Amino acid sequence: MFYNDAKKKAFELLKEKETEYKNLGAHAEDYALKLFEVRKSAVLAIERIEDYVNALANSPKEFSKEIAEVKLSIKEFNEAVRIEIENSSNNIKGAGAAVAGTATGGAIAALGPTAAMAVATTFGTASTGTAIASLSGAAATKAALAWLGGGALAAGGGGMSAGSAFLAMAGPIGWSIAAVTIAGGGIFASYKNKKAAEEANDVAKKIAVDINKLRPKLNSLIHLYDETVKLKSGLNISLMVNTYPKNYLLFSEDQKKTLASVINNVRAMGELINMRIN
Repeated sequence: MFYNDAKKKAFELLKEKETEYKNLGAHAEDYALKLFEVRKSAVLAIERIEDYVNALANSPKEFSKEIAEVKLSIKEFNEAVRIEIENSSNNIKGAGAAVAGTATGGAIAALGPTAAMAVATTFGTASTGTAIASLSGAAATKAALAWLGGGALAAGGGGMSAGSAFLAMAGPIGWSIAAVTIAGGGIFASYKNKKAAEEANDVAKKIAVDINKLRPKLNSLIHLYDETVKLKSGLNISLMVNTYPKNYLLFSEDQKKTLASVINNVRAMGELINMRIN
């Protein structure tokens, strides 16, 4: 049939781009989840360091002050963790219905709270923490979903642009229905071969653009994850707790330098926790 080969090649190209984009999205989502978990672990390590410094006799006041400032700076991340915990059941589905009119809202509800907050703290902005922190339960979840969906309603804007970062992370959810339907031989199956080929090629090009946008984001995400894991090892204070004097005045110069280094690592970790992929 006329243009049959062109149609076949166009569909093959579309399926190829579909698979590539889906795999990139899955890889990125996996790293966002891993980053979220190591960040949560780092927060716990910072809290242990704070407890140690506060219990240490004659500990320099600036140490406690610096740790307190870091904890304040990562308030948004801790609120995301709270939202995740509060909605670890099916409660998030009810909140997701509030923004079910958008593909993003339904997507987040389907992903679940951990994945949603992992994406939020990886690709979100740092301007919504205070507003979300003033809420709780379903209200907080609704605000977080709006934030992810591009509205950031609770903060009067400043969220992700039209949920573009999340859609890139959410794999096929971010595609037009036409893309999936063409690949499946649906709505355009009745089109003439020439038109079907043109439509398939057009959508394949659009997906290719998304692939080119997502790939550098994934590379940045992997680098951020590796750097966070590396720095996390510098927050281990087991040796200090078990072998150092309980009074800072009795510390050797090397011990003082080691503790100062840990405090520096706390500050650096706060910056990494707040870092977002653009």
